[in-house]
Amino acid sequence: MAAPLIGAAITVVTTVGRTLLNAVTNAVRSGTQQVLQKASTKWFNKIVKTKLAKYALKQMRTPGQILAQSERTTFWEAGGMYFFAYDPKHKKTLPYYDMFPLVLPIERYADGFLGINFHYLYLKDRAILLDQLMAFANNKELDETTKIKLSYQSLGNFTKYRRARPCIHRYLDQHMRSPMVPVGAEDWGTALFLPVERFKGMDKTHVWAESRSIMQNVHL
Repeated sequence: MAAPLIGAAITVVTTVGRTLLNAVTNAVRSGTQQVLQKASTKWFNKIVKTKLAKYALKQMRTPGQILAQSERTTFWEAGGMYFFAYDPKHKKTLPYYDMFPLVLPIERYADGFLGINFHYLYLKDRAILLDQLMAFANNKELDETTKIKLSYQSLGNFTKYRRARPCIHRYLDQHMRSPMVPVGAEDWGTALFLPVERFKGMDKTHVWAESRSIMQNVHL
Protein backbone atom coordinates (compact mmCIF):
# COMPACT_ATOMS: atom_id res chain seq x y z
CA MET A 1 0.00 0.00 0.00
CA ALA A 2 1.42 3.40 -0.94
CA ALA A 3 1.67 5.76 2.00
CA PRO A 4 0.72 9.44 1.73
CA LEU A 5 3.64 11.52 0.54
CA ILE A 6 4.48 13.12 3.88
CA GLY A 7 2.31 11.02 6.15
CA ALA A 8 -0.41 12.72 8.16
CA ALA A 9 0.81 16.20 7.28
CA ILE A 10 0.23 15.87 3.56
CA THR A 11 -3.21 14.45 4.26
CA VAL A 12 -4.08 17.71 5.95
CA VAL A 13 -2.62 19.69 3.06
CA THR A 14 -4.66 17.82 0.47
CA THR A 15 -7.80 18.04 2.58
CA VAL A 16 -7.52 21.76 3.26
CA GLY A 17 -6.44 22.65 -0.25
CA ARG A 18 -8.26 20.10 -2.37
CA THR A 19 -10.76 22.52 -3.94
CA LEU A 20 -8.08 25.08 -4.71
CA LEU A 21 -5.70 22.39 -5.96
CA ASN A 22 -8.42 21.35 -8.39
CA ALA A 23 -8.63 24.97 -9.50
CA VAL A 24 -4.89 24.98 -10.13
CA THR A 25 -5.09 21.74 -12.10
CA ASN A 26 -8.01 23.02 -14.17
CA ALA A 27 -6.14 26.23 -14.90
CA VAL A 28 -3.10 24.29 -16.02
CA ARG A 29 -5.15 22.10 -18.33
CA SER A 30 -6.85 25.14 -19.85
CA GLY A 31 -3.49 26.74 -20.52
CA THR A 32 -4.40 29.93 -18.68
CA GLN A 33 -1.06 30.85 -17.12
CA GLN A 34 -2.29 33.98 -15.34
CA VAL A 35 -5.19 32.06 -13.84
CA LEU A 36 -2.75 29.34 -12.81
CA GLN A 37 -0.49 31.82 -11.05
CA LYS A 38 -3.38 33.42 -9.19
CA ALA A 39 -4.86 30.05 -8.24
CA SER A 40 -1.48 28.76 -7.10
CA THR A 41 -0.93 31.81 -4.89
CA LYS A 42 -4.41 31.52 -3.43
CA TRP A 43 -3.97 27.80 -2.80
CA PHE A 44 -0.60 28.12 -1.09
CA ASN A 45 -1.76 31.09 0.99
CA LYS A 46 -4.82 29.19 2.17
CA ILE A 47 -3.13 25.95 3.16
CA VAL A 48 -0.26 27.62 5.03
CA LYS A 49 -2.75 29.14 7.47
CA THR A 50 -2.70 25.91 9.45
CA LYS A 51 0.42 25.05 11.45
CA LEU A 52 0.46 21.44 10.27
CA ALA A 53 -0.03 22.39 6.63
CA LYS A 54 2.78 24.95 6.86
CA TYR A 55 5.03 22.26 8.32
CA ALA A 56 4.11 19.83 5.54
CA LEU A 57 4.85 22.35 2.79
CA LYS A 58 8.22 23.09 4.34
CA GLN A 59 9.04 19.39 4.36
CA MET A 60 8.23 19.08 0.65
CA ARG A 61 10.53 21.81 -0.61
CA THR A 62 13.60 19.64 -1.22
CA PRO A 63 14.33 16.02 -2.18
CA GLY A 64 16.19 15.51 1.11
CA GLN A 65 13.16 16.53 3.13
CA ILE A 66 10.90 14.18 1.17
CA LEU A 67 13.29 11.28 1.67
CA ALA A 68 13.67 12.03 5.37
CA GLN A 69 9.97 12.47 6.18
CA SER A 70 8.31 9.83 4.00
CA GLU A 71 7.75 6.10 4.14
CA ARG A 72 10.15 4.35 1.77
CA THR A 73 10.40 1.04 -0.03
CA THR A 74 13.11 -0.85 -1.89
CA PHE A 75 10.76 -2.12 -4.58
CA TRP A 76 7.96 -0.72 -6.68
CA GLU A 77 4.47 -1.83 -7.57
CA ALA A 78 3.21 -1.54 -11.13
CA GLY A 79 0.84 1.38 -11.61
CA GLY A 80 2.20 3.48 -8.74
CA MET A 81 4.16 6.75 -8.64
CA TYR A 82 7.49 7.20 -6.88
CA PHE A 83 10.20 9.69 -5.96
CA PHE A 84 13.81 8.54 -5.59
CA ALA A 85 17.38 9.81 -5.87
CA TYR A 86 19.25 8.70 -8.98
CA ASP A 87 22.77 8.84 -10.39
CA PRO A 88 22.81 7.75 -14.09
CA LYS A 89 25.37 5.22 -15.32
CA HIS A 90 26.26 7.34 -18.35
CA LYS A 91 25.96 10.76 -16.73
CA LYS A 92 29.23 11.96 -18.25
CA THR A 93 27.78 11.69 -21.75
CA LEU A 94 24.23 12.80 -21.01
CA PRO A 95 23.39 16.43 -21.90
CA TYR A 96 21.18 16.59 -18.80
CA TYR A 97 19.36 14.36 -16.32
CA ASP A 98 17.08 14.53 -13.29
CA MET A 99 18.71 13.51 -9.99
CA PHE A 100 15.34 13.26 -8.17
CA PRO A 101 12.78 11.78 -10.57
CA LEU A 102 9.01 11.55 -10.09
CA VAL A 103 8.32 8.36 -12.00
CA LEU A 104 5.46 6.12 -13.03
CA PRO A 105 7.23 2.78 -13.76
CA ILE A 106 5.75 1.00 -16.77
CA GLU A 107 8.06 -1.96 -17.48
CA ARG A 108 10.31 -4.07 -15.28
CA TYR A 109 13.68 -5.41 -16.42
CA ALA A 110 16.21 -7.71 -14.75
CA ASP A 111 18.45 -4.73 -13.90
CA GLY A 112 15.87 -1.98 -13.43
CA PHE A 113 12.81 -0.50 -15.08
CA LEU A 114 11.42 1.85 -17.71
CA GLY A 115 9.36 4.75 -16.47
CA ILE A 116 7.67 8.08 -17.18
CA ASN A 117 9.38 10.94 -15.32
CA PHE A 118 6.94 13.86 -15.10
CA HIS A 119 9.69 16.31 -14.15
CA TYR A 120 10.73 16.66 -17.79
CA LEU A 121 7.54 18.61 -18.54
CA TYR A 122 6.16 22.08 -17.84
CA LEU A 123 3.51 22.02 -15.10
CA LYS A 124 0.74 22.38 -17.66
CA ASP A 125 1.96 19.37 -19.62
CA ARG A 126 2.41 17.28 -16.47
CA ALA A 127 -1.23 17.77 -15.57
CA ILE A 128 -2.45 17.03 -19.10
CA LEU A 129 -0.32 13.88 -19.35
CA LEU A 130 -1.48 12.51 -16.01
CA ASP A 131 -5.06 13.24 -17.01
CA GLN A 132 -4.55 11.28 -20.24
CA LEU A 133 -2.86 8.37 -18.49
CA MET A 134 -5.81 8.06 -16.10
CA ALA A 135 -7.53 6.33 -19.02
CA PHE A 136 -5.38 3.32 -18.03
CA ALA A 137 -6.35 3.47 -14.34
CA ASN A 138 -8.13 0.46 -12.88
CA ASN A 139 -10.57 2.81 -11.12
CA LYS A 140 -11.25 6.51 -10.55
CA GLU A 141 -11.29 6.41 -6.75
CA LEU A 142 -7.80 7.92 -6.31
CA ASP A 143 -7.15 5.84 -3.22
CA GLU A 144 -4.78 3.01 -2.24
CA THR A 145 -6.43 0.70 -4.78
CA THR A 146 -5.91 3.00 -7.78
CA LYS A 147 -3.18 1.95 -10.23
CA ILE A 148 -2.32 3.13 -13.75
CA LYS A 149 -1.86 -0.08 -15.72
CA LEU A 150 0.04 0.58 -18.92
CA SER A 151 3.12 -0.58 -20.80
CA TYR A 152 5.41 0.99 -23.36
CA GLN A 153 3.31 -0.65 -26.06
CA SER A 154 0.20 1.05 -24.66
CA LEU A 155 1.67 4.40 -25.69
CA GLY A 156 1.80 3.32 -29.33
CA ASN A 157 3.76 5.75 -31.50
CA PHE A 158 3.06 8.58 -29.02
CA THR A 159 0.64 10.39 -31.35
CA LYS A 160 -2.04 10.41 -28.64
CA TYR A 161 0.36 10.59 -25.70
CA ARG A 162 3.06 12.79 -27.19
CA ARG A 163 3.81 14.42 -23.82
CA ALA A 164 5.06 11.06 -22.61
CA ARG A 165 7.77 10.89 -25.29
CA PRO A 166 10.42 13.08 -23.58
CA CYS A 167 9.56 11.53 -20.19
CA ILE A 168 10.47 7.92 -21.05
CA HIS A 169 13.68 6.94 -19.29
CA ARG A 170 15.45 3.76 -18.24
CA TYR A 171 16.50 3.44 -14.60
CA LEU A 172 19.06 0.93 -13.30
CA ASP A 173 18.77 -0.58 -9.85
CA GLN A 174 22.48 -0.24 -9.14
CA HIS A 175 22.31 3.52 -9.75
CA MET A 176 19.44 4.20 -7.36
CA ARG A 177 20.79 6.39 -4.57
CA SER A 178 17.85 6.10 -2.19
CA PRO A 179 14.88 3.87 -1.44
CA MET A 180 11.76 4.75 -3.43
CA VAL A 181 9.15 7.04 -1.86
CA PRO A 182 5.65 5.92 -2.88
CA VAL A 183 3.12 8.66 -3.66
CA GLY A 184 -0.47 7.72 -2.86
CA ALA A 185 -2.93 8.17 -5.72
CA GLU A 186 -4.75 10.83 -3.70
CA ASP A 187 -1.54 12.88 -3.82
CA TRP A 188 -0.56 12.43 -7.48
CA GLY A 189 -1.89 15.85 -8.44
CA THR A 190 -0.03 17.49 -5.56
CA ALA A 191 3.24 15.72 -6.39
CA LEU A 192 3.18 17.10 -9.95
CA PHE A 193 3.50 20.65 -8.63
CA LEU A 194 6.24 20.13 -6.04
CA PRO A 195 9.38 22.12 -6.99
CA VAL A 196 11.76 19.22 -6.37
CA GLU A 197 13.09 18.44 -9.86
CA ARG A 198 16.88 18.48 -9.76
CA PHE A 199 18.35 18.69 -13.24
CA LYS A 200 22.06 18.40 -13.84
CA GLY A 201 23.68 19.78 -17.01
CA MET A 202 20.86 22.16 -17.95
CA ASP A 203 18.44 24.40 -16.05
CA LYS A 204 14.85 23.22 -15.81
CA THR A 205 13.34 25.85 -18.12
CA HIS A 206 15.64 24.75 -20.95
CA VAL A 207 14.86 21.09 -20.24
CA TRP A 208 11.14 21.82 -20.42
CA ALA A 209 11.55 23.78 -23.64
CA GLU A 210 13.47 20.92 -25.21
CA SER A 211 10.78 18.47 -24.11
CA ARG A 212 8.16 20.69 -25.73
CA SER A 213 10.19 20.55 -28.95
CA ILE A 214 10.35 16.74 -28.78
CA MET A 215 6.60 16.61 -28.29
CA GLN A 216 5.97 18.84 -31.30
CA ASN A 217 8.11 16.58 -33.49
CA VAL A 218 5.90 13.57 -32.80
CA HIS A 219 4.05 12.94 -36.06
CA LEU A 220 0.31 13.28 -35.59
